Order: sequence, then C-alpha cells, then structure tokens
Amino acid sequence: MAKHKRRGPHRRPAPSHGRWRILGIVATVVLGVGAVLVLNLGGPGRPEADPAPESHGHPPGPHGGAVVAIDRDNRFHAEAVFEPGGRLLLYTFGRELSEPRPILARTVCAAVRGHDGTDEFAVMLRPEPQEADPPGTASRFRGRLPPSMWRGHLRLVVWSLPVEGERFRFEIDSAHPPPDAATVERAEAVEAALYSTPGGKYGEEDIRANGPTAASRKYRGERPTHDDRPTPGERVCPVSRSRADPRFVWFIDRKEYQFCCPPCIDEFVRLAKAKPDQIKHPSEYVK
Repeated sequence: MAKHKRRGPHRRPAPSHGRWRILGIVATVVLGVGAVLVLNLGGPGRPEADPAPESHGHPPGPHGGAVVAIDRDNRFHAEAVFEPGGRLLLYTFGRELSEPRPILARTVCAAVRGHDGTDEFAVMLRPEPQEADPPGTASRFRGRLPPSMWRGHLRLVVWSLPVEGERFRFEIDSAHPPPDAATVERAEAVEAALYSTPGGKYGEEDIRANGPTAASRKYRGERPTHDDRPTPGERVCPVSRSRADPRFVWFIDRKEYQFCCPPCIDEFVRLAKAKPDQIKHPSEYVK
C-alpha cells in the first residue's frame, strides 16, 4: 500500500508581491489625477470665467432705462426702457452712453420674461431710427407688450443683435416698478375688446373662428422664428413683411392671414377695424 505524506493544517496563501505592486500603482494614479483636478479647478493659477453681461454696475441710461454692456470689452452698450402702456424701447450705444451706435435697421427678435422666469412673451423690436442715424440704420428699436406682461419685475432677453459683423446675446432688467393693478386691468379690458368686438373688416364670423381670446394669450409661450429675408413666392407677414409663420394665423374678413408673431396680429386687427380699405387679400402678402 502506498504511503501518503502527512500534510499540515490548511493555510491561505499570502498575496503575491505583484498584486500589491499593481494596487500601489493604481492608488498613485488616482491621487495624481485628483491633485491635477484640484489645481485646475480651484488653484490660484486658473483665470476666472468672464461674467455674463448684466445691467448691474451702470447708472440709468440717457432715457431713464437700465443699461448693459453687450460685449466683453465694453465697446457696445444697450439701454432698455419699459414705458407706460406696454411700450418697450431699446437704444444702442458705443463705448460711451453719449454716443448712439446705429446698427442695421432690421427687426430684432427678443423676449420679455416675468420676475419668476416662468412666463415669457415674444416681442419684435422694430427699427425706429433717430434723426442722426444714417439711412438704413437705427439706434432705437420699439416693441409692445400685452397687459398680461406688465405685472412684476421684467427682463428683456435679446437673442441676437448684429453689431459690426458680430452677434450678441444679452439681458436687461426693467428699471422702473410696474403699473398699479387698476391700470393693468383697464389695459386688459381694452385688449379683450379689440378681439371680441366687430368693426370694419373684422366681423362676428372672424371672432367665432379665432376664439374668444387675444392673440397674446392664444399663442402664449410660442417663440417666433423671425426671418426678415423671405424668398420670392413665400408668404409674408402683412405687418412686418418678414416670412410668415404658419403657427400664427388669424381670420379677418373670413379669410386666413399668417403673421410672423402675435404682436403683428394686434396691429393688423386694429388696422382692419380702423382702416378696412388698407386690408388686402391674403394672396397679395407674398414676397
């Protein structure tokens, strides 16, 4: 019979030196990466990011509105003036506020947000040249807000303002307190009456087709994609002559018209009621 060698009690083999060496390398790499991140994110040698343009730090502008530098080098400034009655003015300046800076006279697509950031209304700022502005340019732009946007703190957001071949996005806060509640209620009643009462070429059938609401409420939250370069044959907005947006339609004289934004609907309904002879057939509003 074969003899078996007697074995001692079972013992777990000790970890090899190679395994400890690998663990040490991994730990060293992790610590090194962490140190690099700390130096890059919080170290004294990292330059701070440029702050976004804001209206803080500037005195009131020449027209009493809030001012913001729209570029990082303070070469260009803008002033927003929220006037009574929902009028909104945007002025453009150079490095100094005493120097109006005319830019290309095209409609500027923007928005106005409520104080809590949840409410937003699209606004088209149309050129309104000042006396010294060269032909084809403007240093003043005008828009209008519906009464529903008069309450509380407001902020103007300009998506893209072309200046000297560059485009700038900036925001400006309103500088004045909003009107009292009674003024807002009266303005809302006037807006409602514009759409709910017939007159001129705006009839009862149009009111039923459009629904019992103002354009600013019907299309609330819709952001226009303004395009002031329609191609030949495309439908254009009867007010701005920009490319018509099929989302923004309104019936007038039992015919469907397309607009570039809700504020243009306001203007066209007023025109249809006050000067009906100036209203053309929808087929004539083409590039």
